[in-house]
Amino acid sequence: MTSSTEQPPLDTARHIRYWQRCFRSLLPHHYVSNDSIRLTLGFFIIAALDLLSSPSSYSEPPSNPLKASLITPDDRRRLRAWVLSLQHPQGGFCGSPHHVLPERYQTRWDTVDHVESARDPANANIAATYFALLLLGILADDDGTDAFKGVHRLKTLRWLKTLQRDDGSFGEIIDEDGYVGGGRDMRYCYLAATIRWALGGAEAGEDFNVDALVGHIRRGQTFDGGLGESSTHESHAGYAYCAVAALSLLDLANPNAATEPNRYLHAGIPSIPSLVHFLACRQFDYLEPENDDENEESENHPLPDLSTLNLSDTPQVAGFNGRLNKVADTCYAWWVSGTLSMLDHGDVIDRGPARNFIMDKTQHLIGGFAKHPGGPPDVYHAYLGLAALATMAGDDGKAKEEGLGRFDPRLCIGIEASGRLAKAREAILTPPEDDDSDDPWAEETESMKKELDWDVMQETIAQLEAKWKAEGKIPVLEMDKWNPYNPPNLEELLKGAS
Repeated sequence: MTSSTEQPPLDTARHIRYWQRCFRSLLPHHYVSNDSIRLTLGFFIIAALDLLSSPSSYSEPPSNPLKASLITPDDRRRLRAWVLSLQHPQGGFCGSPHHVLPERYQTRWDTVDHVESARDPANANIAATYFALLLLGILADDDGTDAFKGVHRLKTLRWLKTLQRDDGSFGEIIDEDGYVGGGRDMRYCYLAATIRWALGGAEAGEDFNVDALVGHIRRGQTFDGGLGESSTHESHAGYAYCAVAALSLLDLANPNAATEPNRYLHAGIPSIPSLVHFLACRQFDYLEPENDDENEESENHPLPDLSTLNLSDTPQVAGFNGRLNKVADTCYAWWVSGTLSMLDHGDVIDRGPARNFIMDKTQHLIGGFAKHPGGPPDVYHAYLGLAALATMAGDDGKAKEEGLGRFDPRLCIGIEASGRLAKAREAILTPPEDDDSDDPWAEETESMKKELDWDVMQETIAQLEAKWKAEGKIPVLEMDKWNPYNPPNLEELLKGAS
C-alpha cells in the first residue's frame, strides 16, 4: 500500500509545545466536567510526552535517556506519588483525587469474618486502575523493575475478580450493594486483561475465569466480521481493538505460548479474515464538504458525483470511521491500524492517504489533533493521532514516524515504556531471595493499626452502623455528615446513639 516516506515530516516541536502546555498549565474549561477521570487525562498527557522523547524517537539514541526525556526526574517522582495516592486500600485505583476518601472511611471491618472490606467500593474503577498501572510503567526510573512498588497487587487482583460476571464479561465498578456496575462491552474486557497481565494474576493464584472471558468475546463477532460491545450488538472498530488486544494479552501471559501460539486469539475470534475485511472497509476517501453545514453527521461525508468516479484513481486523503455510514474521525485511524497491526495485517490499509488525513485535515495549528477536520484539539484525539502515526509508519518493523518513538499496539504506549512494564511484571513474579524476610509494608500497616487502635475503631463503627440501621437510617449518609478533617469521637458518638 501507499508509503508515507516522501510525505512532509511531523512537526514534533509544535506537538511538544501543545503537550507541555497541557502538562504545565491549566487545561481549558471544557475539561471541567471530566474531573472524575483526571487520571485518564494525565495518562494521555504523560504518555504523549514520553512517546515524543523516548530513545527510539531520536535519530541517534541518547546516551542518557532519562535526561533526554521531556519528563524530568522530579516530575517522575512527583507524578508517581500522585498516582499511588489514588490507590484504594482494598484494591484498584480511583479516577480522581475527589474520589479518594480518608482511609478510615474507605475500609470497614467485618466483625463476623474478621476481614477488611471496602466501605466505598464504587470509588475504585477498572479504567482508572488500567491507566494507573500504565502510568507507573511510563514514569519508572531505569529499567522499570520497581515500577509497581507500593501497588497492592493481591488486593487489586482479588478486587478485579469481583468485577467479572457469570457470562464472562466485566463491569467497571462494584457498588455499595455488591452489584457489578457498568456495561458488558469489550472495553472492560481489555482493561481486565491488561491488569491481569501486568500484575501476574495467573501466577499469583488470583486469576479470573479466562475461558469465560474468551467466550464472551467470541460471542461478540457479528455477521459483517466486526465485533460489537457484546453479543447481538452493532459492530464497532473500537470494540474490535479492545477484543483483539485483550486476547493478545491473554496470549502474552500464556506460559505455554511457545507450543500454543495465539491460542486465545484464535479461540476468541471465530473468523479473523472476516474481521480483517471489516477493518479494511473502515477506510474511505475523504471528500471536502461543499457548504458550511455544521451538522456532524453530514460533515466530511458528502455524496460523491457518480459520474466522476474512477476505480483506477488513488485516493489522496482517506479517513477511517468506526461503524458503517459514520464520518471520518482521527481516533479510528488508531483503533483500526492498531488492531490490524496486532493481527499482522497492517498492510491492507492505504497508509499514505491515511497519514494525509491526520496531518492535513485534523492536525491543529497549535499542535495536537482534532476529532474531525476543522475542530479544536483535545488530549484524547491528540494522543491517538500520534499512536496512529507511530503504528502505521512502523507496521513493517523497519520504518518509523520521524520524531515519534516506536509503539506497542497491545498496551497503546511507547515500546520503551512497554518494556519497563514487562520488567516490573517480571520483578513481582520473581520470589525474593530471602523468603523469611520481614515485609516492611506489612510492618508499617500493623504499626498504623496499633496507633489507631484499629480493631476497636472498626468494631465501634460496625456497632454504629447496626444502630443506625435499626433506627431506619442509612449508615453511609450518616457518615457523610462527618467532617473528614475533624472526625467525631466515635465512642462519644456511640454513647449518644445509645
